[in-house]
Amino acid sequence: MNILHYSLGFPPYRSGGLTKFCMDLMKEQVKEGNRVSLLWPGEIQIFSKSTKIKKNKSIKDISNYEVINPTPVPYDEGIFDISEFIAEGDLKVYEQFLKTVHPDIIHIHTFMGLHKNFLVAARNIGIKTVFTTHDFFPICPKVMLFRDGMICPDAKSCDSCPKCNLTALSLKKMQILQSPVYRTFKDNLIVKKIRKTHRDEYLSVQKNTEINPTRTAEEYRKLRDFYKSFLDLVNIVHYNSTITKEVYEKYMGERKSVLIPITHGDIQDHRKKKKFLPPLKITYLGPMGEAKGFFCLKAVLDDLNKERNDFILNVFFHKQGLPHYIKQHDRYSYSQLESIMDKTDVLITPSVWNETFGYTVIEAMSYGVPVIVSNQVGAKDVIPKGAGFIVNNKHELTKAVESLNIKLLESMNQSIIESFQILTMNEFNRILLENLQQ
Repeated sequence: MNILHYSLGFPPYRSGGLTKFCMDLMKEQVKEGNRVSLLWPGEIQIFSKSTKIKKNKSIKDISNYEVINPTPVPYDEGIFDISEFIAEGDLKVYEQFLKTVHPDIIHIHTFMGLHKNFLVAARNIGIKTVFTTHDFFPICPKVMLFRDGMICPDAKSCDSCPKCNLTALSLKKMQILQSPVYRTFKDNLIVKKIRKTHRDEYLSVQKNTEINPTRTAEEYRKLRDFYKSFLDLVNIVHYNSTITKEVYEKYMGERKSVLIPITHGDIQDHRKKKKFLPPLKITYLGPMGEAKGFFCLKAVLDDLNKERNDFILNVFFHKQGLPHYIKQHDRYSYSQLESIMDKTDVLITPSVWNETFGYTVIEAMSYGVPVIVSNQVGAKDVIPKGAGFIVNNKHELTKAVESLNIKLLESMNQSIIESFQILTMNEFNRILLENLQQ
């Protein structure tokens, strides 16, 4: 089979869960004897605006096609210059490209950088398309539907979008981030420092509510309708969780879809009977932020710490002034995960935002580690009965942590060993292709 993917690009230029999933799926498909290609949004040129597709050197036996002059890639920082994002691209260029590559299936992993006419060309030629919902970008330019410490209450009307998107990158900055020069020097220490400074400033500006927006809610409603038209051109939507499906259908309507939990190529079966000894070792693998629920978890443990001191919380970032029960570690790499899980009694993922999936949950269970997750975490779908807690609020999180003892942890560990089903990339690919061929 000939499979064309559209994503943000190859590592190390691109990283994160979306890129990891796409790369591991493509490598699996190559291993199974398929012809696999990746199309991705590349350089935005200064003097030419015409749509072009450049063939680059293949990577890991995956054909490598770069779109020259795609729409900008805004990451999670929002959209301000809306007109630049609704450019539709050259239909003839895309039709010629698809006739040359001749894919049987197109798998789209994001609408960022994508011209609408790519989808129109696929429909005109009769190529089946599937869109995987890794985030909420078609609904929310900031990707997360999260504002001021809560799930955005104005998402339906887009009333908060003009103010929320004031933090958007300028077109010039996006042009730099999509340039060949940036790809070359992305991991340079100076460039890394500039990126960190920008993110710190970005997070500070997010809290500034005194700036008056110049865009209107109506403009953002039209932008959402524009991306809704992308979904109308897709044959099938792949939802990675019930949370994601519920949110998309709330804002974008029902359509032909399939719900398949996601995985990645490094998740293997490491389940074993764990030995639990005091103190209770809690692990939180997210960043220090509101959306992922760190401050909610800290508030719960601060209260518990007033009554007991028989637990520690392992985090993988550094911040001055955190309580003594929090053990701070450097940012971890995947190669350290086994060691981390060996020193973990329970993983807590207390997300406040609607998290489309949450790899860390299945990574923990692949090592036999019990989990506590909020009801907003998509990966709750794959937690076996008795393997953990799904909590709805701070009170339930408190009760769940208070209930943990050696006997209960051993029971949860046993439930994971007996009932947790580890989905391989091979199995995922088979299930997805079967649904596409129906």
